[in-house]
Amino acid sequence: MKTSSKTSGSTLLGIINDILDFSKIEAGKIEIIPVDYDLSSLINDLVNMIQTKADDKGLTLSLEFDKKLPKMLYGDEVRIKQVITNILTNAVKYTEKGIVTFSMGFKRVEEESDSVILLVSIKDTGIGIKPEDMKKLFAEFERIEEERNRSVEGTGLGMPITRNLLRLMKSNLKVESIYGLGTKFSFELKQKVIKWEPLGDYEASYKAGLKERKKYREKFTAPNVQVLVVDDNPMNLMVFKNLLKQTEMKIDTAINGDAGLVLTQNNKYDIIFLDHMMPDKDGIETLKELRAQEDNQNCRTVAVCLTANAISGAREKYIAAGFDNYLTKPINPDKLEEMLLEYLPKEKVAEVSKDNVDVSVPNEQLEESYKYINIAKGLEYSTGIEMFKSVLEMFCSLKDKNKEKIQKAFDSGDWKNYTVFVHALKSTAFSIGGEQTGEAAKKLEAAGNVLRNNKSSESEKHEAEVYIKAHHAEAMELYDKLVEECKRYLAS
Repeated sequence: MKTSSKTSGSTLLGIINDILDFSKIEAGKIEIIPVDYDLSSLINDLVNMIQTKADDKGLTLSLEFDKKLPKMLYGDEVRIKQVITNILTNAVKYTEKGIVTFSMGFKRVEEESDSVILLVSIKDTGIGIKPEDMKKLFAEFERIEEERNRSVEGTGLGMPITRNLLRLMKSNLKVESIYGLGTKFSFELKQKVIKWEPLGDYEASYKAGLKERKKYREKFTAPNVQVLVVDDNPMNLMVFKNLLKQTEMKIDTAINGDAGLVLTQNNKYDIIFLDHMMPDKDGIETLKELRAQEDNQNCRTVAVCLTANAISGAREKYIAAGFDNYLTKPINPDKLEEMLLEYLPKEKVAEVSKDNVDVSVPNEQLEESYKYINIAKGLEYSTGIEMFKSVLEMFCSLKDKNKEKIQKAFDSGDWKNYTVFVHALKSTAFSIGGEQTGEAAKKLEAAGNVLRNNKSSESEKHEAEVYIKAHHAEAMELYDKLVEECKRYLAS
């Protein structure tokens, strides 16, 4: 079963987000907000995102970063990441075989000793662009060679948004393309240097990290570790516990922030995981309260945010809120173990023989046709068939209760809770391979966030509400069909 290109990663902007971004740019409402940022962190987020997409298509990702690149810079990290994400994603989407090369270098600004010009380029061996089609590249809602590229997802807004964001940062996007051979996108961007500490050999360290993560997957147990997980969704709690079952860690769970705070007063934890979006008290509010309790034995315990919103700048946002790091949902088992190994006390981590750890995923029933559930994708977030089936059973059992909450919020116009509930549906649907339901919920959530945002204009809020009312029933129908198909798979 092939994985749909629209879900090969979790950081792509949804269609509605593209439209809203473009509308804001046109209305002059997008501001460039410079901050101190770590270039290695920015690069790491981009590489992790695009590596998955490249692997899904069998493409080679080549990394060419100048080892002397200064690590600490000052600029709008969020918008830089959005620009490069758009270009990298396009490169992979329009390349069927070969290589995508992501390069970054720099040159000093002679008249400003504290500034550099970043030299960024993304080159692919894709289909290329005909000279006569080049003008369509930056035209709103235009798709190049629509017939040939009909299977490629997109709004036709990615490149116009990219070009306009670069213009706001006083840069310009250059395009070189030979039809049938590939395309190169590049831009130069001036940034202030906060520290001249060099990036070093990123590619070598990245490959070593991949190798280490594979090794950890074979060796990691920690029977003396105590973990707390707080999430309002019981299915997410079950998945989390099952993912770490082989590590033998002691895992406590709480269904809301207040219950989690009570547990922190009675138990000492090595690490705490808090879901971001929860009704009433969310993860950020819960952590703020915990950090303020000086007499709480966990007031300084490592805390990781669990979020289904893999947006640009997320790491900086959560660190500013007091978290040590974040994990995106659906949780990837390797990334979870990697993070635990980063923060757990080394003396509590024990090795086991790799012969005793079975991390293979049985290739069971993948050939049977399912329209609403991608079995292969769902298995990626499980440790095996048995866990996957257990998760599906819970997903099905929670449907009526969840649909009732979503419908009640919809009927009453309670957009705050509606957004929280469809956010949860997005997360759980994606975690079992329910890609269509997950995408539908993702777009409803994006519209709900516009309604919840005090900075949204009245026209933006009106458009968002119209979108929700027009697509709510369709999303709920997809939810029903997904559950029906899950039940069919379980019965087979």
